[in-house]
Amino acid sequence: MNSLETHVLRLIGENIASPDVYTDDDTGLAPIRASLNDAIEELCMVTGHYRRRYFLALQEERPVYRLAPENDYMGWILNVWDRSNHRPLEMTDLTTLAAVDPWFLKLNGPVTHWYQMGWEHVGFYRRPASKGTVLEMDCMMVPRPYTYSTEPIKLRDNWQRGAVYRAVSDYHAIRGDAARATEYYQRYLEIAGLMSLNPLGPERFWQFRGGPNNDLGRHINQD
Repeated sequence: MNSLETHVLRLIGENIASPDVYTDDDTGLAPIRASLNDAIEELCMVTGHYRRRYFLALQEERPVYRLAPENDYMGWILNVWDRSNHRPLEMTDLTTLAAVDPWFLKLNGPVTHWYQMGWEHVGFYRRPASKGTVLEMDCMMVPRPYTYSTEPIKLRDNWQRGAVYRAVSDYHAIRGDAARATEYYQRYLEIAGLMSLNPLGPERFWQFRGGPNNDLGRHINQD
């Protein structure tokens, strides 16, 4: 039993020393761990705080690659740096590439742009003319669910209490106590700061952004 699980049991009124409902084993704690894992994954996806660096060696004439991290799930790519040529790659998308160059999957040359396809695939424009180029990618990740109490919790300390409140909210919701479930869910939102990420209509501020960097197709045509 880790510290988060202990805190959840304490808040729902369980006997920490000798729990009778959620026993201190993998089977007894499974519902609590499932709720905690859901909260951890949601917090990492919404806040984008859990990041990892991914190194990718490009292969000759291969434009698309599958990313398969072993300990986490791929979220999205933040930026890409060409370590071999000491320059950043620009982000683009398939719609832009198809519009400016319908044959972009067959064009060889220096790699200047990257685009993400779904959760696990990343593509590059143009196709590498030779192998050996190493890219450094900063990625937002989602931790895989933990299954044992000895595994590390990949969540910032100030948000771990929020994950506990989310698990307690799930506990009361399953038992039909809507008032208590809502109370702890509101605490979860407040501690995690999720209300500020999705404010009410009157609190929203609409902004419009423009500039020369918005036209990615123009940069591709100039290369």
